[in-house]
Amino acid sequence: MPVAPLTTALSSREYLVGGTFTGTVTGSGKTKLSGGTLEAGYQIGCGIELGQLRLIGQAGVTVGLGFTGSAAAGGLTGIGLGSVQFPLSGTIEIHPKPGSVSTVTVDKKSFKAAPARVTLKDTHIKVDGCVGQSFLRSYATLTSSTTDTDDVVAYYGVTKSV
Repeated sequence: MPVAPLTTALSSREYLVGGTFTGTVTGSGKTKLSGGTLEAGYQIGCGIELGQLRLIGQAGVTVGLGFTGSAAAGGLTGIGLGSVQFPLSGTIEIHPKPGSVSTVTVDKKSFKAAPARVTLKDTHIKVDGCVGQSFLRSYATLTSSTTDTDDVVAYYGVTKSV
């Protein structure tokens, strides 16, 4: 579930996530299970990242003076202030870059016997610098070991646009 980012930046995303992941090992192999791990977390995809932002500007002062009188008639009779200007100009350069996928491991549970379970509730996930659309999906990886085998099974949840 998306929540308002504490930074209030348009390039930040924050989510509250949760789920229960259970790993079970079954089979009729000849070797006994010696243990394993159950890792659970989230993959966060950002379509466009903010690469660089540059602010370029100039400021100045322009003063206009006026003279009255005539050189032929005996000289200048006055000096007047014509105008004062404060010109400002600038540009903003935004350099986006292709997005990326971040894998955030929330928990990794070691076990000696199956089944193993990891439950996540109201876990806070945060992304900064994402100016494009973002995506979120859960994942779990179960690794089981015996004396002569290692098995790795991965699960990926439904990708959600957030």
